[in-house]
Amino acid sequence: MNHPQSAKWERLLKALAEAQAAFQQYGVLLFQEAHSLRIMDQPKLVEVNSQKEQVLDTMRRLEMQVESELHQLVGDVAQETLWTWLKAESDPQAQSAQSMLIDLRRLAQLIQEQGKKNESAIRPIYHRVCEAIQVMYTGLGTGPVYQGSGSLHFPSVPSSVYLQG
Repeated sequence: MNHPQSAKWERLLKALAEAQAAFQQYGVLLFQEAHSLRIMDQPKLVEVNSQKEQVLDTMRRLEMQVESELHQLVGDVAQETLWTWLKAESDPQAQSAQSMLIDLRRLAQLIQEQGKKNESAIRPIYHRVCEAIQVMYTGLGTGPVYQGSGSLHFPSVPSSVYLQG
């Protein structure tokens, strides 16, 4: 079956399969990130974030590839029309594509949920770091300090020119 339409379907199904694998990989990385956040494994977090960036680049590339393949099959149509067209299409490959797209939506939802959980875990750490930096700046005298009289005193910041040792 070397029909040109068949080749288009095969390219689309291949791109969708690669997208599913990339989405699954990204989901695994989010779970690894969550675990690393819980145990505060900074080297692992750096490694996972680097891998996430690579997978995100792959996901973006595959998204454009899937859109291009769909465009070649259907033309320029709205997403709602695409779903209607896939449901109505009698070609078994259309049903496979529809199933894969549904799975991609499910994976995207799981990724969003895990991303929100990770963000919730990161937020308190971020606030603690900001507070620590604020304490250091205040301790170094770079911020204004209220005096007992109610006046605001702006101490000078020591510089390396005046330091001895």
